[in-house]
Order: sequence, then C-alpha cells, then structure tokens
Amino acid sequence: MTPDKIAEAADALVAARKGQPIPALPEPAQPQSREDAFAIQDAVLKRLDERVGGWKVGALPDGGNFVAPIYASAVKASPATMPARGFHLIGIECEIGFRLNRDLPARAAPYTRDEVLAIASLHPTIEVVDSRYQDFRALDRLQVLADNFSNGGLVYGVPAPGWEGLDLVHPPIEVTADGNPFADCTGLRASNPIDLLVTAVNLATQRGGIAAGTFVTTGTHTGMVFTEPGVRICADYGKLGRVEVAFPR
Repeated sequence: MTPDKIAEAADALVAARKGQPIPALPEPAQPQSREDAFAIQDAVLKRLDERVGGWKVGALPDGGNFVAPIYASAVKASPATMPARGFHLIGIECEIGFRLNRDLPARAAPYTRDEVLAIASLHPTIEVVDSRYQDFRALDRLQVLADNFSNGGLVYGVPAPGWEGLDLVHPPIEVTADGNPFADCTGLRASNPIDLLVTAVNLATQRGGIAAGTFVTTGTHTGMVFTEPGVRICADYGKLGRVEVAFPR
C-alpha cells in the first residue's frame, strides 16, 4: 500500500473509534497483505498517541502468523472496571497471557524459547473484544487485523506460581457472569501457548523492541462470547488463578 492509502485507512479507523462503527475500510485503502495491516495498525497507534501494552497473536488463512497491539491504556489489573460506554460491543475471550518482565530489543536473530521463558510470568487473562466495524465477522481477516484484530482491552490476574508442567492447552477455566455459568472452556484452538508466545515475541520485535511489562495473549480457550453492559465476568483458571472485570453502564 502507498503511504496515502495507509493514512486513509488509519483516519477511517480513528474516526470510528471516536464515533460510529464503519461498514469497512474504503475500498482503495483495504490492506492486501499482513504487512499492509501492520502499517495501518502503526499509523492508528501514532494518531491516537498510544503505546503498546500487549500483543495478541494468531494465524491468517494462508498459514502466516500475525500480532496485533493492545493499547497500554486498555490493559487493566484484575479486578477491573471498564465502563460499557467505551465499547461498541463487548466480547469475552479467556486466554493464558504472559508478561515480559525485561526489555527485548529488536535484533536480527530470533529470540529462543529459553530466552523468552526466562523473563516471562504467566497470568490468567480476559481479552475484551471490540470492533470499529459494524460487523467484523463479515469482513476479510486483513481488514480485521488492521483494526488490531478486534481488541478492546485486556484484564490480567496475578502471576501464577508453579505453572511449569501444568496443562496449558486445556486449563480448567470456569467462567461466570454475575455468578451464573457464562462460557464453556473449549480448549485452545491453535498451538501451545508457549509456542505462540515465542512467535509473538519474534514478530513484535521485528517491528521494534518490546518494553518490559508488555503482555502477550495466546488465543481463546472459551471462544468468543458476548455480554451486556452492567455485567461482571469472572474466570477461574484453577491453579493458574482468577481474573474478573465489570462493565458498568
């Protein structure tokens, strides 16, 4: 994409964040590659004067992996309160997250699994899903990726002790909404969380270094379940801890 088309896409997404969701990006400004989507993410980040507080990681239909930023202003410690008026919609995904507790500078050689795990703590998290589109599920994944892959925020619990050796692919998550059963733990739908963590680190460091304190989320165990304003969501990960968030009207 040319710089003017990246700017056009970024302007549309910024306007949608401040106003009403849009049907799609303007046709000439729709990303045609992962790198186009990354460039739009970066342009929106700069326009909003935000900084990266976390990264979400996933895969595209062609098999390539991606990362999308989670804004530092939207990363909250549990128990968290996120006013519902700040969202177009409120989706809930329960995910295992990791906090990187030292800086990881950009470098040519990929970071190894051992290097990453040496500085990472594990946290139960709830990713809050939001979108700047009217119906993101009707759009191609590159447009969704340009919009930070529908991230609206991240809530994290305290570091989990002794998580090494536990089953991270099928953790025993119980999710409630105002005390009532809310979502089923379906198991991770992609790779092992640790593999996704390392993938995310190396994709993110290709776009610049990672600051200490940055989180990485590794994919939903519960699918995406939508909730309403006024609800409190709690996710109990068993030995991995607990995380909760309320969305007051």
